[in-house]
Amino acid sequence: MNLNKRQIQLILILVENKREPDYLPLSAKVLSRKVNVSTKTIYNDVAVIKEYINGFDVELIKKPRIGIYIQGSDKNLLKILTGIEFKKNDEYLDNETRRELVFSQLLNSDEFITIQDLSDKYYVNRQVILEDIDDIELRLKLLGLELQRRSGKGIKLDIDEDRRRKILTQVVSRQLFNAVPTINERNLKIINDNKLSISKNLITTVDSILSDFIKEQNMVLNDYEYQSLLVHLLIAVERIRLGKFINNNEHWGNSQIYLTESKILAKDLENALKVNFPKQEIYYIQLHLVAAGKKKANKISTNLNTNNLLQNYLNDFGYDDQLYEGLLLHISSSLNRWKLGVSITNPYKDSIIQKYNYAFEVAVHLKELYEQKYNTKINDDETAYLALHFEAYLERKRSNDNIVRTAIVCSTGLGTSQLLAARIKNDFTRVKVVKILSYDEYLKFDSEKIDLIISTIELPKNTKPTIYVSPVVSTEELKNKIKIAITTDKSPKDDYELFNSLISDKNIINANVDTWQDAIRVLGKLLEDNSILKDGSIESAIKRENLSFTSFKNISMPHANPKFVNKSQIGVLKLNNPIVWGDQMVSVVFFIAFKGDIQQKELDEIYDRFWDILSDDKLIKKIISDNDSKEISNLLKGR
Repeated sequence: MNLNKRQIQLILILVENKREPDYLPLSAKVLSRKVNVSTKTIYNDVAVIKEYINGFDVELIKKPRIGIYIQGSDKNLLKILTGIEFKKNDEYLDNETRRELVFSQLLNSDEFITIQDLSDKYYVNRQVILEDIDDIELRLKLLGLELQRRSGKGIKLDIDEDRRRKILTQVVSRQLFNAVPTINERNLKIINDNKLSISKNLITTVDSILSDFIKEQNMVLNDYEYQSLLVHLLIAVERIRLGKFINNNEHWGNSQIYLTESKILAKDLENALKVNFPKQEIYYIQLHLVAAGKKKANKISTNLNTNNLLQNYLNDFGYDDQLYEGLLLHISSSLNRWKLGVSITNPYKDSIIQKYNYAFEVAVHLKELYEQKYNTKINDDETAYLALHFEAYLERKRSNDNIVRTAIVCSTGLGTSQLLAARIKNDFTRVKVVKILSYDEYLKFDSEKIDLIISTIELPKNTKPTIYVSPVVSTEELKNKIKIAITTDKSPKDDYELFNSLISDKNIINANVDTWQDAIRVLGKLLEDNSILKDGSIESAIKRENLSFTSFKNISMPHANPKFVNKSQIGVLKLNNPIVWGDQMVSVVFFIAFKGDIQQKELDEIYDRFWDILSDDKLIKKIISDNDSKEISNLLKGR
């Protein structure tokens, strides 16, 4: 028998009340206040609950003018609680998941939705839904949008179809690819249906159609291009079923490139899903294929092979052949997207920006050069993918000789697996990555000479030690899993002396500001007064921030150009009231002021410690609640 969450909550209230030494029956009015519904709803719920608990050999008693209570032994009451706990684990949604689903519902609906509708659907009281709406409104505000509210009718999001789909793409990508690194039936089994705004059946069907289409058309898409196209098709099917189409009725440029293939893919979807793709939707598929698609055996163009812009940039940064060729291939496939203004969604963007801050910073300055050359705009999703190439190169630079022969397996053998390969080489000196395999290649692979398998997807059982990780697994988790698999005795660094030398209570300040620009100016002025920064650093940091916001969660990390730095330090601004910074509400600002002579090894040690701090939510909350500069300094230094 299925219970909704409100009914589960009522059972828990009644059971706990029964276990009190001097309990009294609870009236319907009292219960209605506890779960924020009408007494009529309580009586309806009581009828359902009565039937449910009869199976536990207890009885629900309802006496007029006295109240409602449960009668039965403690042993049987415990059985009820155990059964409820199983239901909670299987069906309850955490706040973040529920809010993503509510956001999806608002994006997918052109009609007003009432708070009560949402309360009933997600089995929580109205106050919880109101808090969800507050969170969603903040997100919309950061996007320059707002909810429409009508008394007696509810709430509604009124935006055009193109914008609606772009936001839906971000939401659906988070739902799918933050949970699992790739989508296939094996991985989808670990995601509950109630945590997805699109049904598993539709996801697997479209995934299968797209996979077959790519093979038949002899196309090559890397992991993130494939994921982006899959999400676009899923949303397109959902919206077309609702009779909602993109607004652009003109065939962009009347191009014939990939038009035939687009019609074939649309027809495959129509036949399998009983939907009709109008012309403008077929052209939109074409646009995505042009942006992402490549035929096999394509070579890098001569023009790109003599890419002076990239070469000159790498001459200053440092590179190896793998970095240069990897970036050339990536930029080759991305240029069409950049020129057409079509962006793919990167579900790992936030993790990449946070964990690989230095590599992302290098990528930001490279993308700035391409923006200037092609008069286009490259977003953070694309920039984060560029950062992976730089991070992989940095990891290769750190690596030593290895003796544990390792194969890496992911869905395609492309994209993020390259970063993972470089990272594991560094984390354990005994590890040597000898093969990177797609799932299909793995099924045919002779693992006789392999000691360890590291996979981002579920694999059939084998005789070799196998560990499963996300493509952006944390360094600590990666170390722990490999340590267990190969029984190594290497331990992570615990010496934070270098990082601590960059923190001083003299460079920590509390303030009220209205904008992120003001935050940089206030903190930059403090660092200038303390002779950490030179004149010009503040405007340089603001200019850098305009390229790509450094904010995530409730933190921001603006940078000073090394030429404006007298002494390497990290300044801290604790805001008394959070401010809008990009698409985040920020409460703590870390101003990164590093001189150009810091060695890569030192940067690695600094950022490793910095990441530990930034990922410690409890520590950040303590910093936010503390107004004393010395105390904040001690918290950052782990004292």
